[in-house]
Amino acid sequence: MKRISFVLLLVVLSISCNKKTVMLPKVALDGEEQIANHSQIWMFYNDKDGSLKLNEKNRISSTHWFFNIDKRLSLKDVIPVAVRLVDKHNNKSPHNTEPMSNYYSYANALNDKLSFYQFDSIRYQFISKNKLPNYSKDTILVKINSSSIKFPELNNDIIIQTAFDANLSFQDYLSAKAEMVNVVDLKQISLIEYIFTE
Repeated sequence: MKRISFVLLLVVLSISCNKKTVMLPKVALDGEEQIANHSQIWMFYNDKDGSLKLNEKNRISSTHWFFNIDKRLSLKDVIPVAVRLVDKHNNKSPHNTEPMSNYYSYANALNDKLSFYQFDSIRYQFISKNKLPNYSKDTILVKINSSSIKFPELNNDIIIQTAFDANLSFQDYLSAKAEMVNVVDLKQISLIEYIFTE
């Protein structure tokens, strides 16, 4: 059977990770499905206090990295860890000349398959909410604090600068990004993503 149910997927993830479970985000977003030469990084949700537990024992620097992140974790917990690991990945051995990428894994709601979203080009910046920059008429700042985004009427010359609430769950973060893909030309979205705190 080619299609794998999400329940079975979670069971497989549980068995392979010492009986810990990662609840992957479920997002209506087309992504890559077959990527060879990869290793896994796990970010678990601690049911006791909501904190992040990291398992990076299986990562290999000469492979693509899949970030399996529990959908309940907040951006303030996930992004600093992801950035630190990506920096480590980028500074891998000089003997490995083939470029390797980093992907968020998620359950694709469009076809019930495990999919991967490459995030190498994104540059995350933490910033206080009251220090978010003001922009000229050529750029619009969109603050996102839920999975639903309301865009004003936009022309093709406008650049969209996103700012995500640090308390946003990883599920809502990927859902918001999926909604952007359906509404806006990707060339209009800045590669810098602000993560704002109070």
